[in-house]
Amino acid sequence: MDDVRRRGLERLGALPASELGERLRAFAWTDPADGFVWLSCTLALEAMEAGNYGVGAVLVRDGEVVAEGRNRLLEPYVRTDCHAETEAVDQFEARFRDFPDATGTVLWTSLECCPMCTVRLINTGIREVYYAAPDADGGMLSRWDGLPPFWRGLAARRDPPQRFAQAACAPQLRELAGAIFHASDARLDVRMAAR
Repeated sequence: MDDVRRRGLERLGALPASELGERLRAFAWTDPADGFVWLSCTLALEAMEAGNYGVGAVLVRDGEVVAEGRNRLLEPYVRTDCHAETEAVDQFEARFRDFPDATGTVLWTSLECCPMCTVRLINTGIREVYYAAPDADGGMLSRWDGLPPFWRGLAARRDPPQRFAQAACAPQLRELAGAIFHASDARLDVRMAAR
């Protein structure tokens, strides 16, 4: 977990001082799940400071972070496919081109996955996906029954079946992940209104 902490602190050190950044710096975890959620929140804050929605994601295999992503939807230019989860999956697929499947890989994301990311994650075969903060407006995982039957069936037919759930992390991290997303959403509302 030292590598996770080092990665996150390096990212936080490059960002402007903020209340959310200070809360991330001060958070101490004892559980590995908290560390991976903490790193996804750090990436989310980095996304927000770059002018994007505050969402971050990490892919972990055998306890090691093998890929990470952050939302880049609006900056440096508009790319509607540049969600945190898809960026992490792109890195993973480029790194493990010859690996036959993603069975031992877990994705941790700061925010509940949208429909596009959920379908992409089902296609990858990543067996476990955990999100910190729910997304009542855009999240797909809490509305699993609304996903077309083909996609639900594909996830269920995997051996073992894919698991999508809220992370069993510290409540403070769930709250912090939501605060980062909502702060970025508020910033972007102001920016879009000014256009």
